[in-house]
Parts: sequence; structure tokens; C-alpha cells
Amino acid sequence: MKDLNDIPGFLKYFRVIKPSEININKDKIFYRDKYNDVINFLKVMLSNHEDNLLNGYLTPKGAILINVNPGTDIVDYIKLIAKNFYLDLIEFNEIEVLNAPDKFLKTFFSILEAFGKDVAKESDVDSIRDNSDKTSDKMILVINQQTGFKYKFKDNNLLEIFLNVVERNRSNFKFVDENLILIWINYDIQNIELVSDKIYETFDLFIKIPLLNKVERETVLKDFLEKNSRIVFDVIDIVNYTENWEVNDINQLLKVGIFKHFLNSELNETSNEITDILIDLIQSGEYLPHSITATSEEKQKLGLNTVSIKDNELSPIQKINIIENSKDISSFVSEIRESHISEFMLNQLYENAASKNYTELILIIDKLSKKEPLEDNDRKILAKYPFLLNDSPNKAQINLEKAKKRVDLIKQAFGK
Repeated sequence: MKDLNDIPGFLKYFRVIKPSEININKDKIFYRDKYNDVINFLKVMLSNHEDNLLNGYLTPKGAILINVNPGTDIVDYIKLIAKNFYLDLIEFNEIEVLNAPDKFLKTFFSILEAFGKDVAKESDVDSIRDNSDKTSDKMILVINQQTGFKYKFKDNNLLEIFLNVVERNRSNFKFVDENLILIWINYDIQNIELVSDKIYETFDLFIKIPLLNKVERETVLKDFLEKNSRIVFDVIDIVNYTENWEVNDINQLLKVGIFKHFLNSELNETSNEITDILIDLIQSGEYLPHSITATSEEKQKLGLNTVSIKDNELSPIQKINIIENSKDISSFVSEIRESHISEFMLNQLYENAASKNYTELILIIDKLSKKEPLEDNDRKILAKYPFLLNDSPNKAQINLEKAKKRVDLIKQAFGK
């Protein structure tokens, strides 16, 4: 077979990325346990598999199928591997694929068949590489079956098309023997269930990467705070509001929140508390995570909840709000929350609170931040200063500390 560039339609619908062209920062990748399965598979495929211990048990095909949720960094992770192992990477030219899906589908058949016939032999690989690159003989072929394909291709399942082509050309598909490692990325488990009986005839492994759990989301947020010490937000609050979110969703939310904070005030050296901004972005729908695109039926099938916060993860104040709503006084609560207090008046309220009950309020705010129950005396004191509940605990503490400093300065000025 001639080199890849001679495959009809290849240059239009695919592109080859050289290791030197991949610009991925390893610190931006969130490493999870299941990623180990991917890297371990690639290590085996890059070694001389004819001499390894698998002989006598099975013959690797050089193909894996990965199911992930939208919003993961799996593609960046694979690109990072390609860069580190000096592998050329083949991927979709998505603009051309989505611009003419019907034409692409017709060409896809012949391209797949061409990939399966003596594809990417050493002489062919060298012809499409820059000789100055230090590269391996093998190449990674990534088929990223994005969620948008489902709507563009209508009833045509790319994975099913591929498996049918392989079935018709069973003897010709020898990926690893022909210096190709196939990684097929799927975001819809239903597509896989429909062809489950054919998967292991073509793929060596099926890897399912689960959603980030609560601890992993907390880790993502804490890592961000460690790398961006000037930014402040309540990690637990944001964790509770981002159930079923993936790492790219969380990172993008933080970027939008910081930018919105900058627009409303300015980034400063003292405090950039953005908890309320982040929560408002989520509640208002001004930021939509990838998981929002799933239909109700898909969410139920995947075990995704339509409510982002569980009852046992609610703060005491949030639980009070739910109780208030159940008593049909939600309109009153909304009216109070939507009332705008001028900044001058708010400063006066905080100064009054700081001058009278500073120590008690600091302890109460700390309890609210830790989701600890309030004692009777705590509730009585908090009832005197309800405006504190309009801010997140972190922001309320900062405002109270600033007010205390102003009060102390005034007392010093008057010799008190």
C-alpha cells in the first residue's frame, strides 16, 4: 500500500500531528486510576509484543475502546503520551467531518479498510514524518467519537460502522503488526451496548472511566487553589454544586468565575473571594457543564441525578431555606435575598456587628463554614445580624475582619 497521504479522503478528514507539534502541559492533566490502564496498554504495544509473556495466551490486536464522560481530559492525556514516547498521532479533522457528515460517512468506509491493509509500514511512516523528529515506528490513531456526532450522523453509529467493516475484512485488520495503535473514544455507553457482542473481536480492552467522585472533585479544586494562591473560594460548597461534573467543566467554571470577578471589581492582593460568583454562574445557568447536554433518559441510565446537591451535603443554612420553601414562604425569602443593600450601609452593618459581637460571630462563621450545628446562643446572636447569611462564610469572615480593623482605627483616633 502507498503511504497514508495516498488514501482517498485521508488528507481531508484526518491529520497527522508530530510529537514536536504537541503542546500539552502535564501539570494540567488530572491523573486518575483508570488512566493507568491506558498507559500500561500503550507500553505493552510499544514493546516487542512477540516476545512477551502474553504469547501462548492471546495475540494483541493493538486497539482499545474507552468510554468516558464529556468534559474529561482523556484526549490531552493521550497526546501527552504521544509526545513523551515520540509517536505521531492521527486524529479527525473535525471541521471537515462535521461540515459534510454524509460525505464523510461514505469515505469513512474506504479509509478504515485502507487502515487495515498493510498500513503504516516503516517506509510509509517515514514518508509522512519530518526526519528531524525522533520518533518511534508506531503511530497512535485516535477516533474521538464526540457527542456532537450523534446528532450529525443521526442513526449512524460510527462504532457500529467500524465493527462491521472489521468483520467483513477480518484477516486484514492487524493494527499493532502494522505499526498502528488504535484508541477509540466513546461518550455514549448506549452505542457500546448495541454492539457489545462484537467489541472483543476487534478491541483488546474496553476501559470505562467513571465520573469524578466527591473526593476527586475536591482534589481538583484544592489543586487549583494551591497553584493560584490569590484566589479564594469555599471548596466544599463548590464540590456540592458540581456533582456529575468533569474536570474540564470545573476548570472552565473557575476561569469564568475569575473573569467575572475581575469585571465586577478587580483582582487584588488581599482577597479574591469568588464563591458566590461561582454558585451564581451555576444556579443562573450562565455556565453549562457538559453533563447538561444529556437527556433525562440518558441521565437516568447513566445514574446521573437531576439535582446537583444531595440533602446530606447541604449546609445548615441551605437546609433552613428548603424548610422555608416547604412552608410556602419562598416569595418572602426571595424578596429578602434580592433586596440590594448599598455598600455603605453594608459596611455600617458589619462595623456594628464587629464592635459588639466580633469574637462570637467569628466562631459562628467558622461553624457555618465547617457545616457544624449551631447552639441556641449562636442562633440568637446570628439572628441579630441576618445580613451575614447573604455572603458565603469565607466572604462574611473577610468583611467582618475588615470592619473590625476600621472600628479599631476609629477607637484609636478618639483615644479609646
